[in-house]
Amino acid sequence: MIDMVLLHYTIRPRLQIFLSRVREEIHKIFSQNDHHMPPRSLSLRIQEAPVSSSLKLVFAKNLNLPIFTNNKIVDSEHNAIEVHLMDANTTCIIPPPDTHLGSSSVRLEVLVLDGDFCREDRDRWTADQFNTAIVKAREGKRPLLVGSVNVPMNNHGVAVIDDVSFTDNSSWIRCRRFRIGVRIMPESHFGARIQEAISESFTVKDHRGELYKKHYPPFLTDNIWRLEKIRKDGPIDKKLESEGIRTVQDFLKLNTIDPNKLRALVGMKDKQWSATLNHAKTCELGQKCYVFKTLECDITFNPIGEILAARIGDQTFPLEELHPQQLFHVKQLATQAYQLWDQLEEVTNESNSGRKPSDSQESMISSGAQHAKYLDYTGTATSSAVAAMSTNSSSTSDSAAAAPANDATMFWTPSIIPPDDDHFGWQNSSGCWDQVD
Repeated sequence: MIDMVLLHYTIRPRLQIFLSRVREEIHKIFSQNDHHMPPRSLSLRIQEAPVSSSLKLVFAKNLNLPIFTNNKIVDSEHNAIEVHLMDANTTCIIPPPDTHLGSSSVRLEVLVLDGDFCREDRDRWTADQFNTAIVKAREGKRPLLVGSVNVPMNNHGVAVIDDVSFTDNSSWIRCRRFRIGVRIMPESHFGARIQEAISESFTVKDHRGELYKKHYPPFLTDNIWRLEKIRKDGPIDKKLESEGIRTVQDFLKLNTIDPNKLRALVGMKDKQWSATLNHAKTCELGQKCYVFKTLECDITFNPIGEILAARIGDQTFPLEELHPQQLFHVKQLATQAYQLWDQLEEVTNESNSGRKPSDSQESMISSGAQHAKYLDYTGTATSSAVAAMSTNSSSTSDSAAAAPANDATMFWTPSIIPPDDDHFGWQNSSGCWDQVD
């Protein structure tokens, strides 16, 4: 019985000398006969603790935060809360868990403490100090904690608190924070004091606040007000919604396509904007990809509009392997894809699983400066991507004869096609045109 153990441990230390001698004699008898000692009872294990040691209760793990009213409180690993009986000098559980699991008459009481109690991280306090820090429910309210507030301790020195929750928030006390305290119920133990367990301090929020809490990390399908610095039904939320930006995916997609437009819409200061964007970029993109198919090439996008690859002819090229001229051409096609996003073919790409948005701030739509840069470009195109696209494009009715794919001296220049100047095209050094409407 653990209660007798505790009584023996704290009130009758003189028996330890006698018990120690008896134990030594028994040990000698078993050793002489080549037998192993049988498992010792809980009482004997606690009796073996040094007279000078003291016992204390401790939480096995931190709590899972944040905590909301009416929600079951669990530990940081989402398991039931465990409280251990420890030797304060050795930090070992009393007793070691090698005996059979059983129960005892010792019971623990779960209480609410003021969050300012032991804020200096003291590891010692008196029973009076602990009792003074206990927080009672507001007048006319239900008990502050409900559920398994009285729990037994088993013969391993472990108590499990598997169903306890708050009925009120912590905003009404001065420090606006609570702690959970656990102590031995006085009527179940008549020995010297065992130090109480106290948790870290925390705020308790109303359950309805859980409906509006931020997600870490956010999901692509989350409403944009799940992001930091964007309040539900606030001015930023309403303004973005009026522009069709309702989810985190919409938010990140616009940041990919036109980050300047998104920044102008939210109208945040730099620090706030960084917090919102960085929070959004912690989301996982999942395995979905989207394919835009054209006569020139097929372009694969991730869920937020970043180009993953372009399939030209029978070959697939990552974006970084495209020649600058081809990259410009792909981005022009991407502009059309963004306008037809809901019509793109959805596919699964397992290699995309677990990926997060890139840190690049470059728009996928070419700016005016980029357009001028490419119009002036006269470099040589020697990559296989150039040859593949010219071959693929020349097979359509809207394209002229293809240039030789193996001509290493061939280069392409984007130009307006005469005589009607209604089409944009690519002219190569052999005089052939690759037309784009």
